[in-house]
Amino acid sequence: MIRRASLAVLLALGTLTVIGSPAHARACQIDFHCETYYYSDSDHTTLVGIKYENCVGDETWVGRRGSYPVFVETPC
Repeated sequence: MIRRASLAVLLALGTLTVIGSPAHARACQIDFHCETYYYSDSDHTTLVGIKYENCVGDETWVGRRGSYPVFVETPC
């Protein structure tokens, strides 16, 4: 009985951890310039960070990762 209760608690905590983690934007394709804008709210009113990826794959970060990303991809 204790094993089943412990398993149920672990599963519940694991689910909360996955749901509560920040959203991740998708990967930038080869030969594309990508910008990911991270917002703190679902209305996209408060920008908290930006990730730039150039055509050769170099990344530059400004700010921090937020929970609501917007991904923009442009061919090189």
